[in-house]
Amino acid sequence: ATPEPPAPPLPPPPPPPAAPAPAPAPVSSSPAAGVAGGAGDGTARGARTREVFASPDGLATRAVALLLEAAAAAIAERGVFVVAVSGGSIPALLAPELLAAAPRDQLSRWRLFLADERHVAESHPDSSLGEWRRRFLEPAGMGSVQAVGVAAALPLPQAAELYEEKLLATLREAAAAAAGGGAAAAASQAELAPPLRLDAVLLGMGPDGHTASLFPAHAVLCETGRAVTYVDDSPKPPACRVTLTLPAINAARLALFVVTGGSKASAVRAAFAAQPDEPVPAGLVLAAGRTHWCLDEPAAAQLREAEAAAERLYG
Repeated sequence: ATPEPPAPPLPPPPPPPAAPAPAPAPVSSSPAAGVAGGAGDGTARGARTREVFASPDGLATRAVALLLEAAAAAIAERGVFVVAVSGGSIPALLAPELLAAAPRDQLSRWRLFLADERHVAESHPDSSLGEWRRRFLEPAGMGSVQAVGVAAALPLPQAAELYEEKLLATLREAAAAAAGGGAAAAASQAELAPPLRLDAVLLGMGPDGHTASLFPAHAVLCETGRAVTYVDDSPKPPACRVTLTLPAINAARLALFVVTGGSKASAVRAAFAAQPDEPVPAGLVLAAGRTHWCLDEPAAAQLREAEAAAERLYG
């Protein structure tokens, strides 16, 4: 097989970009309680916020604005934006808004990974990267080496190991560029270990509360020593997948959830419950920077009902 071409070297950070236009107001917005610590920017470290939108267009506009805000900050500070994205319904929902809103002069500084990916070739209909490439990367003119796919030709364990190596290498290069090169950069590279700090992780959630390929009551939730691992018995086909681990997701500067549809309502309620009857993996996500949920009204319905009932009971 022909080896993949190396990613282009990271350029120095550009001047700070202009402030983006305000996003449309949500139907409702609420921070989560019980957050400790500070991030130094007026947002509590580990803060979890949710917004509910009346229309898919409003939700997509807001989610893309949050993603581009994270990209602008990362590029200004480190010269590169390292993001892990999810498949499912998310590419179709967000790609048109990304194409319309993303500054073309910044897209060359993006490095795109997958929060999880099926162990299939990129040309396969099940490939999340294949869909992102068709819907966003190619129309935006982004180079093929900017998006890192899973090596489907390798056995699943080796494919996960290689994916982790590529992720670590990209984040180490970003740290070295931010440190200005030389001995300081080399020291930064030597000290970094998984789970590393992605700039953003774009996540969805299934009706069972899974996110990435972290499934309820699955052993993959107990993985703490790796940034990337694999699942060979996924309850949702296809069975074989590569996924970020929960510690890698929680180390991110931003975890951005995009969740739509009434089939997710029960899992959304469980994700936000202080003491859920059955904890769901999505509810375990609390990024080091902040976690932001963008929901449509059907997805938020049971959570709103539960909160209204608690308000009536406790006043």
